[in-house]
Amino acid sequence: MKRLHFVIERDTNALRLLLPEIRALADSEKDPLGFLPAKAFEDAIERGRLIAVLVDKHGAGNFAGYLLHSGVFPNAKVQQVATIPAFRKAGAASALLRALASDLERMGFMSIRADVASDLPTALSFYTKNGFERVLERAGGKTRGRKIIVHSRQLETDNLFTLASAQAAPVADLGMRRRAPGDVPVFAFDLNVYFDLVRQRDQSEHARRLFGEALGHTIRLAVADEFVAELRRTSGTPSADPVLQMALRLPRLPKPDPSALDQMAARIHDIVFVHPNAKGVGTDQAKSDAKHLAHAAISQASAFVTRDGPILNARHELLAAFGIDIATIEEVLDLLPEPLVSNGVQPRGEGFDLGPIDDAQLAAYLTEVNVPSGVISEFTRPKIAAEFARREAVRCDNRIVAVGIVRIPKGIDPTARLIVHVRHEHRDAELFADHLLTTSVRSACESAPIAIELIHLLGQSIVHAVAAACGFHRSAKSPTFAKIALGRPCTASAWTAVVQQVRRRTGLVLPRALSTLSDGEVNIRTANGTATRINAALLENLLGPTLFVWPGRSGVIAPIARRYADELLGTAIQPNLDFIANQDAAFLSRRGYVNAPRTARQMQAGSPIIFYESKRTGNGRGAAVAVARIVNSVIVPKSQLEAKNDKRLVIDSAEKFSATEDVLLTTFDNLMAFPTPVGFDTLKRLNAVGGANLVSAVSLSSEQIDSILTCGWSGGKIQ
Repeated sequence: MKRLHFVIERDTNALRLLLPEIRALADSEKDPLGFLPAKAFEDAIERGRLIAVLVDKHGAGNFAGYLLHSGVFPNAKVQQVATIPAFRKAGAASALLRALASDLERMGFMSIRADVASDLPTALSFYTKNGFERVLERAGGKTRGRKIIVHSRQLETDNLFTLASAQAAPVADLGMRRRAPGDVPVFAFDLNVYFDLVRQRDQSEHARRLFGEALGHTIRLAVADEFVAELRRTSGTPSADPVLQMALRLPRLPKPDPSALDQMAARIHDIVFVHPNAKGVGTDQAKSDAKHLAHAAISQASAFVTRDGPILNARHELLAAFGIDIATIEEVLDLLPEPLVSNGVQPRGEGFDLGPIDDAQLAAYLTEVNVPSGVISEFTRPKIAAEFARREAVRCDNRIVAVGIVRIPKGIDPTARLIVHVRHEHRDAELFADHLLTTSVRSACESAPIAIELIHLLGQSIVHAVAAACGFHRSAKSPTFAKIALGRPCTASAWTAVVQQVRRRTGLVLPRALSTLSDGEVNIRTANGTATRINAALLENLLGPTLFVWPGRSGVIAPIARRYADELLGTAIQPNLDFIANQDAAFLSRRGYVNAPRTARQMQAGSPIIFYESKRTGNGRGAAVAVARIVNSVIVPKSQLEAKNDKRLVIDSAEKFSATEDVLLTTFDNLMAFPTPVGFDTLKRLNAVGGANLVSAVSLSSEQIDSILTCGWSGGKIQ
C-alpha cells in the first residue's frame, strides 16, 4: 500500500460525528479489546480522552481508527487502540500513538502504559515497535485465564510551557558564562567610594564591606591612573598625606594606550555631561571622571563603582557604547550570594524521609550507583569557606534512594553546580527527582539570580526529563545541563534591578522594559553573546522559578484554607508532628487546586494565581501567601476525580468544594511563597478582595498583581 497522509482529529464536535463509526469498529474488535458501553466513548470524547485518525484523500477525511486513553497525571494509559483493517499495515495505529505521546509530552506527562494480553502477538509487537518495554506480567480475568503483559514507555517531557507559541522556533540555550579557575571579576572605583572607606561617611559601612570582600578574594578592586593623579592634584603635602599614600598601594588597572584613552574619555564626556547638559559639564572634574571611566572600559573591568549622579544616569548609554557597567556599592554587594538556609520546616513523605547526608554516606551511595569518580570527588570534598553547599537525601527504611547536592562558590557571578541521582526502580523515583531538583534550584537562587549547571549522569532519564521541564538545556555531548534561575516574580518596580542583576551575575541581557514582554516575543542577548528573539512565555519558563507581570497580564486571587495551604503551598510556619506525613503534592513542582466550576473563566492557562490563606476556618493568617502560574484548568465530575490517588492534590474528597456534581481542577507551577504575607487590609486597599471579601476567587488586573507582589517582596508595604 502506498504511503498515506494521516490526519489526527481532536475536535469534540467532529468526534461526535464520528461516534457511530468508532462504536462500530469497537464492536467488531471486542474480542481482543474488550467491551465498552456507548456511554464510555461519549464520555471520553467530552473529556478529551479520545482521538481519531483520518486518511486524507483529496481533501476528504475517511475514518481510519481511534485511540482511547486514561490515567492520572503524570502517568497515562492506553485503554484501546483500533484501526480499520484496510489501514492496519499503513501506520494508522502508530500515527495515533505518536499523536498521543506528543500531546502528553506537551502537557508534562512522564509515561504511557499499555496492558496487553499475552495471546495477542500483533499487539505485543506493535507496542514494542513503538518504544514500549515489558515491565510486569500479571494474571488476567478468570474467564479466559490468559496473562496480561504490562508495557511502559517513558516520555521526553517537553520543557516548553503550553503558552509558548507552537509556531515559534524554541530557543532553549541561554548560554553559560564561564570563567577560568581563579579568574575573579575586577571592579574599578572612583574617589567617592575610596573616601567612603577612609572617612566616616554615610556609605562607610557599605564601603568597608566591599573592601572586605576584596580582601577575601571574592572580587578584585582596582583604580585607574587618573584616580591617583587626581589625588595628587588635590593633596597639599603628598609625601605626608596618608590618604594618598594608602591609595598608591591600591591595585592599578593595566596601562592603556594614551591616544585611545583620550579619544574614549572625550566620547564619555559627551555622553555623560554634554548631551544631557549635566552639572559640571566641561569642568576639569568632569573630564577627570570621564578619564576614570575610559580607563575602566579599556581594561574591560566588570563594572565601574560610583555614586556620582551624572554617571549613574548615563549607565545605559555607557553600557551600550563601551560595554562598561556602572554600579553603586549597594548593587555590587547585592550580587554576593547569601548562605543557604532552611526555613526549618522539613517535609516528610508517605513511606520516605528527607534529611542531611554526610560525606561518607554520599560517597558510598554514589559509588554504589556507579557515578564517575571525578563527580564523586567534586561533590564529596569538604566544603570550604569560599562556597555554600546544600545536601539532601531521600531514605526509605533507612536506605538512601535519592540524593541532591548543590554547591555555590562565593562570588559576584557564581555558577552553581548540582547533582541529582535517583534509583529508577523505586515507584516514586519521579517524585524524588522533582523534589530534589526543584528545591536545589530554589535554594541556589534564593538570594539572587544565578546560573546553574546540572551534571549529566548516564541512566538518569527521569532526572533529565524533570530537568527539561524546569528549563534546563543540554547541548550535544555536553557533560552538564544548564539554566539561569531568577527565584522571584518580576514586577514593573523590580524589573530594572532584576535586569541589572541577571546581566551582572550571569551575562544574560534581558529587555530594558518589562512592557516589551507583552508583545509576545522579545530580543535578548545570551550569556555567550548571541543576540536572538525568543517567546516571552518560553523565556519565563527557562528562567523559572519566576513570573513576569507584564502590562495586561491579568490573573486571579483565590482563597485556600490553612490546612491545605500548609501542604499544597509549602507555607507552613511549623512542621507536622513526626507521625504525620506530607502528601505527595508537597514534593511536586506541578500541583493541583480544587474549587467551584463557576470560577473557570477566571482560571485561565498562563495566568498568575495568588493564594489567599483564609481566616474563616482553621486559624488562617488572612493574607496572600504565595503566587504561581496556572498550567490548565479542567472541569471534572466529582465521581471521576480520585482525590486520594491524584498526586497533585492534598484533599481526601472533592465533595465539599462545590454545590454541583463537578469541581474545577487547576494545575499550577512556578510556585513562590511570599517573603512577607500581604494582609487582608492591604489587599482591600488594592481593591483585590471582591464584594464577598475573598470568600471566592477574585479577578485581578496586572496592576493589582504587580502591587500585591511588590508588597510581598518588599516587606508588606505598598510602594
